[in-house]
Amino acid sequence: MAEQQADTAELQALVQTMGELVAYCSALKQGASGFAYMLPAEWQGPAMQSFLGAFSAWAVGATALEQTADGLLAQAQVTFDAYTATIEGLDSSWADLESSLG
Repeated sequence: MAEQQADTAELQALVQTMGELVAYCSALKQGASGFAYMLPAEWQGPAMQSFLGAFSAWAVGATALEQTADGLLAQAQVTFDAYTATIEGLDSSWADLESSLG
């Protein structure tokens, strides 16, 4: 049906972008974790304890960001799937109606 319009390409691009964000958050968290625990053994005392405390707080935030991005990815995928299924269903219904009339 020509009047029907939906930009599923934009939704698909959003799904892809959100997937990239999830991967980026995960890689950032893993990279920072590896760096934090590779600090020289000479760095000890209050500075090291302060750094580890700050890093632990950052890791909690990074995990929350990763989980939120994953939730947004899931929502974008559900939206894309719903639009796609609706469009296909409407196209099929209109085709059936058109064939029954003519």
